[in-house]
Amino acid sequence: MVLATAAAFGIACLVHLLVAGMLVAGLLLVVLGWETVVQPMIGLVLLVGAAQLRPRLGRPDPELPTLRRVDAPALYTLLDDTADAVGVRHIDTVQVGTEFALRVSTCGIRRRRRLELGLPLWLTLAPQQRVTAVAHELGHFASRDIRRGTLIGAALSSLAGRAEIPEHAPRRASAGSPSAPLVSRHADGMATASARFKARGRAADWALWIPKLVVKGAHRLLMRLTRPSARLTEFQADAVAARVASTEATVSALCDRLLAGAVNAEVHRLAVTVRTFRPVRAAQSTDRDIWAEVAAHAAALPRRAGEELPAEDGGLPSVSSRIARLHPGAGHPAVVTLDAAGADAIEDELREPKRVLAKKIIQDCVHA
Repeated sequence: MVLATAAAFGIACLVHLLVAGMLVAGLLLVVLGWETVVQPMIGLVLLVGAAQLRPRLGRPDPELPTLRRVDAPALYTLLDDTADAVGVRHIDTVQVGTEFALRVSTCGIRRRRRLELGLPLWLTLAPQQRVTAVAHELGHFASRDIRRGTLIGAALSSLAGRAEIPEHAPRRASAGSPSAPLVSRHADGMATASARFKARGRAADWALWIPKLVVKGAHRLLMRLTRPSARLTEFQADAVAARVASTEATVSALCDRLLAGAVNAEVHRLAVTVRTFRPVRAAQSTDRDIWAEVAAHAAALPRRAGEELPAEDGGLPSVSSRIARLHPGAGHPAVVTLDAAGADAIEDELREPKRVLAKKIIQDCVHA
């Protein structure tokens, strides 16, 4: 694992040096070679490449509701108490989303910490399991997860951000299309020009595939090299969550991850049902109740401990192996607890984000 981690740091440094080199070389070619034609063109290509491969520092999602401290004092109190118990700095921003997930990420140059609180997961978990989910995410920072660190995390964001290139070039009308009827006296010329254009387009696609494959290959290699460290960090984050929120709550929260597919399907079904079979006024009056129905559906689902989840992105360990590492028989007591009064106060603070997100998924029928 030490050699793989060292190699990952080396590749990350090479990625950053490559981006910096492209930026400097592009500027020099544009400024110093302005009297020529070829050098500024090459410089512009390098500058565009450097801009495309720049590290993504992250930013809050403008489409998600944001909760400030003044808007959600009970929620921020829970987050602050959990962060203090874990031994990391506090969360700066909370956004509420529609995914079955709870994530803590860093944003901007100041590396402010943002919590994305997914309502489907939040409503599925019991109050003490919610403490577990927050403690686990903060445990990644306590365990110094290299995939979330400045060097390797920025390199992964650079490579992941530019790994996607359009699969197909836009299609142009040919002589055989309705826009170019064969009765035209210029049909033969148009067909020849169209064939040449398509040939050049295929050559351009092949030229774009080369850097795309290089970028995707580098990203996969970096993910593979960081896999042993990421697996160890995942176990350590689980241990932190068990120490802060209790082993029992951590084990049950891990088992409830198996409910993701069923809960997401219910959110989508409710959104389609409200939009399709209910009038507009009824939909507007029930956009707050949709989350209550999701919570009731999640509570009625059977909990199936011991089953395996599909392989996770990045080669993370399975749920069963994570539960086995926790030693459920020798449990830790909870350091941070969320009682009924605190849970009710947080639910009141989430009322407006629930309304906004329910309205969004009803209008868009977006799968949560």
